[in-house]
Amino acid sequence: MFQLTEQQKQLQKELRSYVDREILPLAGDLDVSGVFPSDLFRRIGAAGYLDLNFYHQRPGAKYNCLESVIILEELARGLPSLGLSMSPHVQCQNLIALHGADSLKKRVVPGAIRGEQLLGFAISEASGGSDALGIDTTAVFDGDGWVLNGEKCWITNAGAATGYIVAAKSAVSERSRDVSLFYVAADTPGLDDSERAPLIGMNNSPTGTVRLDNCKVPADCLVGRENAAYGLIKVLLNEGRLDMTALAIGTAQSAMECAIRYSSSTGRYGRSLSSYQGISFPVSRMYEKIFVARSTMYHVAALFESQARVSAEVAALKLFASEMCLEVCRSAVQIHGAQGMKLHNRAERCFRDAQMLTISEGSSEVCQIVISGKLYHAEQGGS
Repeated sequence: MFQLTEQQKQLQKELRSYVDREILPLAGDLDVSGVFPSDLFRRIGAAGYLDLNFYHQRPGAKYNCLESVIILEELARGLPSLGLSMSPHVQCQNLIALHGADSLKKRVVPGAIRGEQLLGFAISEASGGSDALGIDTTAVFDGDGWVLNGEKCWITNAGAATGYIVAAKSAVSERSRDVSLFYVAADTPGLDDSERAPLIGMNNSPTGTVRLDNCKVPADCLVGRENAAYGLIKVLLNEGRLDMTALAIGTAQSAMECAIRYSSSTGRYGRSLSSYQGISFPVSRMYEKIFVARSTMYHVAALFESQARVSAEVAALKLFASEMCLEVCRSAVQIHGAQGMKLHNRAERCFRDAQMLTISEGSSEVCQIVISGKLYHAEQGGS
């Protein structure tokens, strides 16, 4: 079992109390409203919970990778869609802090860490499907800046973000890996992020389309080197899968707590539902699966800290955790009976949100492709 330090245990306790006090009382009404909780997001930033670090280790960050997944897990216990919006936001702020021009860092990073700005990562396109490098969006240098044209779909924080990191190909490049990253402020002329995709869950994390029509940004908006973003994107996919693991564990924890609370109440004849093994045993299995996923997540987060190559490991972890979460949430709804089908209650909300986690940042099928590719490559003598 992975052992947390006393400081990390205290952080976990602190977050648990914060979520109980600041998030859970609002979660039901927020889910009904379907709006991004900008005030709550700013409060989280003011509390320092956006100052996170993952594989791209940002100097001066308040929390390391292991502490960051603890924070994501605990916040997701209160409102999973909040964690879903935080994932690309933190990725973007760290990318800019590490690979952006000094002028861009000053414009974006401090406000992003404080929660005063919200960032989105615009990679995927309709033609690319699950292929992160299936990119048709182009970027052409024109005098004193870059002109971007294209359309991005299924973008988290679309319509609520103050800016996006956009993946685009140079117009003269034919290689699929020759991709560059650009920061594009949401109010840039030619950017349209008004189209939102209605989803069955994650109601407070807006998802939609970002269109770029002759959208010109200054030269200092290039993040990293031109046509050299492939390595950054590959690492970010791993970070995203670790993030989704934390969200899955937090969501499953929330669903299990609902099941325990509901089944502990006294029913007819003075017996609680939990006195029946048909109820208490499934709850025991919930704990078993959450325990295994959480311990493994801490281990993989430690591997991130050491800069180890973990593509197969994090894909396996994300696959297990997201499928586990869906199973736990389904069981929690079942234990609630008809009450579990009532819209916008906590157990039902977890069930809806859980489905998204088997798809976001690499579906279960994509994770299996990554794992099997690694296994067969090793069998054939690869490193």
